Amino acid sequence: MLASSISAFQTFKRSVGPSSSHTHGPILIGNLFRRLLARREELHHLARVRVTLCWSLARTGKGHLTDNAIVAGLMGYDPVTDDLERINGALEHVRKTKTLDMGVKEVPFDSAKDLIWSPYKRLPGHENGLTIAIYDGEGRELFSRNYYSIGGGMVREEADEEEGDEAHQEPFPYKLASEWLQFAHQEGVPLSEIVKRNTAAIDRTTLDETFERMRNIWHVMKECVERGLEPKEPVLPGILRVKRRAPQLFDAAKKPKRRGIFASNDICRYATAFAYAVSEENAASGRVVTAPTNGGAGVVPGVMYAAMFLDDFSEDQIVEALFTAAGIGGLIQANASISGSEVGCQGEVGAACSMAAGAVCQLFSGTSREVEYAAEVAMEHSLGLECTPMKGYVQIPCIERNGIFAQKALAAAQHAITLKDHRISLDLVIEKMYENGKRMHPDFKETSRAGFGTLTPDLDFPV
Repeated sequence: MLASSISAFQTFKRSVGPSSSHTHGPILIGNLFRRLLARREELHHLARVRVTLCWSLARTGKGHLTDNAIVAGLMGYDPVTDDLERINGALEHVRKTKTLDMGVKEVPFDSAKDLIWSPYKRLPGHENGLTIAIYDGEGRELFSRNYYSIGGGMVREEADEEEGDEAHQEPFPYKLASEWLQFAHQEGVPLSEIVKRNTAAIDRTTLDETFERMRNIWHVMKECVERGLEPKEPVLPGILRVKRRAPQLFDAAKKPKRRGIFASNDICRYATAFAYAVSEENAASGRVVTAPTNGGAGVVPGVMYAAMFLDDFSEDQIVEALFTAAGIGGLIQANASISGSEVGCQGEVGAACSMAAGAVCQLFSGTSREVEYAAEVAMEHSLGLECTPMKGYVQIPCIERNGIFAQKALAAAQHAITLKDHRISLDLVIEKMYENGKRMHPDFKETSRAGFGTLTPDLDFPV
């Protein structure tokens, strides 16, 4: 896959929390199976459906609401356009009615028997695999298919074939950051312009339409920050009883008590608060934007919102910089992975940090070379980051990690703009990230079987 063939809107898209791979993806998979069923008339006499969740989907699926997600998808709900209350209530509705509407037919459904959790079964295509099977009235299997949620809300069917590069229509084809930089240099434009032109070609839209679509993405990000700063509920759902802390962080940033690291107008403190706001909305199954995943969704909007909040950047400048962030995300998707179950959190929050660093570097007038440097620094110092969400919830350490890595993105941009020259390329760091991820022990890759995953905090402690 070429990095240039990945649309900016494959990296940035509206999503539903708490996970792009464990929530958004399974909804899409349910949609795919529902459409397949509608096309295959010979299968319309089904009497039962059974879903088997495998490996990571089974190991952290309950905290990620994967059971609700696949049911919502089979019911035909769309993770982008449908009402969140309806999506989030899908499993409860099925439990009450004991039936599942598959479009062509309504069938009996018992979530205790027809949703199977198989944490020790790994399907061959990816760590996030599931099988959907349908049966006739005699209990004979009519049809089954494996599906994979490969990260960032992207899914793949077992029968899919890899699309060749010849199918791509982008005017500036590249696989590596070095090639992306060369195109920008040849054209005399910022890196964001190359991504914008490629995205317009891939999605068959005009440059103006592409820019306005990214503006809409930015508006969803902003609204998510603002909802998170004024939440309706003070505690996040789930057994961990995690309190929302974005409002407290925002208030502390506005009213510093001391000088030094607690000074007023500290962009890092604001970025942390805003990143928390988004991550807490995600943990509450709210509307977010994959950046590049839900697990790391707070970093890019946190940094960009802080920059606009404290400086006089126009919305157009912010939107333009988001294309650069998307380009960095595309490099990581093409040459490594953004799936926490495949490479750990270095592919989620680490990737988000790299994207945010490059974007804010461009925003503060960094050159294309400095943008690449900022992205490299951010990713280099995210290598080896494990993904071990406590009890499978995208809360501890995920929310705090988004806040801390928003600060790291700003530090990386400052570092690049100041020092300018570096000896390790972004391409090399992405290569090493993928290598590290593949060699990381499975227990540290979104399984909750090690690290923070197995812990339960003292519920009397003010988490």
